[in-house]
Amino acid sequence: MTDSSLFRRWWLSRGGIVLAVVVWCVSCSRIPEPPPPILSEPKEIGPAVIADIHSFCGASCHTYPPPDSFPRRVWRSEVERGFRFFEQSGLPLTPPPIESVVRYYEDRAPDELPPIEQVAASPSPVRFERVSYPPPPGGEKVAISNVKLVRLPPPGRPARPDGEPLSILACDMATGRVMLLRPTDPAPTWTVLARVTNPAHAEVIDLDQDGILDILVADLGSFPPTDRRCGKVVWLRGKPDGTYTPITLLENVGRVADVQAADFRGTGKLDLVVGVFGLIAAGEILYLENRTTDWSRPEFVPRTVDSRHGAIHVPVADLNGDGKPDFVALLAQEHETVVAFLNEGGGKFTAQTLYKAPHPGWGSSGIQLTDMNGDGLLDVLYTNGDILDEPYLFKPYHSVSWLENKGGMKFEHHTITPMYGVHNAVAANLFGGGKGSDAVAVSFLPADKFPDRVARKADGVVLLEQVSAGKFVRHPLAVGECDAVVCAAGDLYRTGRPDVVVGNFSSTTTGNPVTIWKNLGRVADAKK
Repeated sequence: MTDSSLFRRWWLSRGGIVLAVVVWCVSCSRIPEPPPPILSEPKEIGPAVIADIHSFCGASCHTYPPPDSFPRRVWRSEVERGFRFFEQSGLPLTPPPIESVVRYYEDRAPDELPPIEQVAASPSPVRFERVSYPPPPGGEKVAISNVKLVRLPPPGRPARPDGEPLSILACDMATGRVMLLRPTDPAPTWTVLARVTNPAHAEVIDLDQDGILDILVADLGSFPPTDRRCGKVVWLRGKPDGTYTPITLLENVGRVADVQAADFRGTGKLDLVVGVFGLIAAGEILYLENRTTDWSRPEFVPRTVDSRHGAIHVPVADLNGDGKPDFVALLAQEHETVVAFLNEGGGKFTAQTLYKAPHPGWGSSGIQLTDMNGDGLLDVLYTNGDILDEPYLFKPYHSVSWLENKGGMKFEHHTITPMYGVHNAVAANLFGGGKGSDAVAVSFLPADKFPDRVARKADGVVLLEQVSAGKFVRHPLAVGECDAVVCAAGDLYRTGRPDVVVGNFSSTTTGNPVTIWKNLGRVADAKK
């Protein structure tokens, strides 16, 4: 089994058009198919039938999927698959004739999806050098699902008084390793800190507030998609000697994609918010109230904040400026929405939708809370580029965008650049100039599913320079090398310049866990 097929099975088809057991959709992950349905007799597609199609195909769980979200040649299989799932759902709905639905979509769909409307690219005014380090022994391949730049002192040494240098914390989905690299060491090597079944995300925080940093890990619990309650939240409790003791804080839930900590109740204790991606029947957003009195027996009491599956990220921030931490959730699957959960105190939250995608095949893949335009308000950097549903298609509506915070909890969507298969983007001041944040984005288009990714000159790693308010220029770093689902940016080498870290999930060019793009400074400076 290839890395790319493993990733597809692990992450389900995160932003695909998926039936959430309540109604049929037009694209799903792999689930054993029952016998074909009994087909209704076709009839003329008049206004009443078209209205029925719009109503039925957009009922309950997602928005209406437009015909131009797929090419004509695939619509019959998508509609038939959707009807099979509708029959399994047991919903008391009367569907329109299946042949009428097929004809409706085929008559209105394009022969092929159009090419992406890519804006012009230019060479980067900043020079970057590739740096990488081989993985630790114990695994032939790596599949990096998360990278985080953190400040962890080496074992047995206190933090440096001038500030601890940044290290790279990485989750390896292929082997279950949570590992660390210190690029400023004389001979940098990867160190395995712990092993977790299927680590999807990791955060460094002092959970028990004993002065020793810990690591919170979101554990999917299963590489392939499943509704089994195999997900966990694992606390890697830091010890004075630099080692970690794994302690399970939450289990028997769907696959866990993210976990974040904050003092949501103002008690001085850190509670948790957990994004349970799940699959279809399993999945939710949980709030875990910290009731621990003895850290040898931590106690966290879970409560469902949102019952929808498909949560990818749940970053924490004070969005409305009331001094209480809120959080934002990205819900993929058929939901395709960004939702703020505003802290009402006492562990209670009010949901407010910040953005809902135009259709259920949008392919949401990641968010970051950051001030993109330098106005002091937190915006949302957002990517939609999940391509891991069959049929494997280059989708022209995939892009990097941002939701501008207009104040008063109003957000406005702006496209930064179209980008096939974009899976992650992070903000950083890569070019200077004081015009707001720049960004770096990475794509995942596995070579076995997208053999023409090089011919199409698909961006693998791209720098996005904000040259004026809301206007960005593309500077590709890697073209056709579309093997990453995560990236990060920060000053790894203490030069005052942000470097770029790209996690390798299914790389055709290297077996190393990450590629570091070391920032060598501006080209003009090098010529002086």
